[in-house]
Amino acid sequence: MIAQAAKASATASLMGGFAAHTLVGRAFIRGEVARRKYYLRQTGRYCRAGLKVMGVDVDVVGFDEARFAAANFLFVGNHMSYLDVLIMASRLPSVFVTSVDMGEAPILGDLAELGGSIFVERRDRSRIDRDLSAMTEALQEGFNVVIYPEGTSTDGQRVLPFKKSLLMSAVESGRDIQPFCLRYTEIDGKPFDSDNADRVCWYGTMDFAPHFFALHGLKSVRAELRFLEPIKVTPQSTRGELSESCHRAIDRAYFDGRENLRAPLSSQPA
Repeated sequence: MIAQAAKASATASLMGGFAAHTLVGRAFIRGEVARRKYYLRQTGRYCRAGLKVMGVDVDVVGFDEARFAAANFLFVGNHMSYLDVLIMASRLPSVFVTSVDMGEAPILGDLAELGGSIFVERRDRSRIDRDLSAMTEALQEGFNVVIYPEGTSTDGQRVLPFKKSLLMSAVESGRDIQPFCLRYTEIDGKPFDSDNADRVCWYGTMDFAPHFFALHGLKSVRAELRFLEPIKVTPQSTRGELSESCHRAIDRAYFDGRENLRAPLSSQPA
């Protein structure tokens, strides 16, 4: 318990440092693009430190450094936990798209805002054009943009159907889509399965604070971040085609070698 509290305290200190650094940038850096670039650099720096404190090791597969340095993409992946964001941000400067609901959440919403996130209103479909414009603008400015089109986090037993509308930001910005698959593979040395998934997955009605503190009681977490074949986007691409291609690739990669993990639809969280 003492070690767990010490780890949680160290992470809280990092969160405080992150907030302080980004607020300094907000105060002194002129220009929205330059400010967001600063936010993303700080986000990556503190996410790497946070993962180290929490004992999270990440195996990265398919990371093409030269290609990612030469162009930006709409990154599309599956979603299970707030840890997903830390893992992705630690590897690649990215603007994350999240819900207004998350933006309103204490602590997490504040950190997401300071990290340069884009907030979309999933409760009001009349705002889709406005949300698409924000994503398209960020892509045209050269930022990598990350979306989790399942629309929610899950218990890791299934990749939920994708919501399609926001994928059109790739078409409108003329950027290709880079699918990626995140898998948690080991928790305290044991294979990730339905029995221990909730120790890292955060979804449904779970309270953040108890889950976050319990996570610091783990000795180790191992994850795999796999970048899949990019999807070429053309002006004729439809949201249905893009959604189907992304979901098929991510679902296949997620269950590769572990089909026994897949749960029936009826057992999935709402």
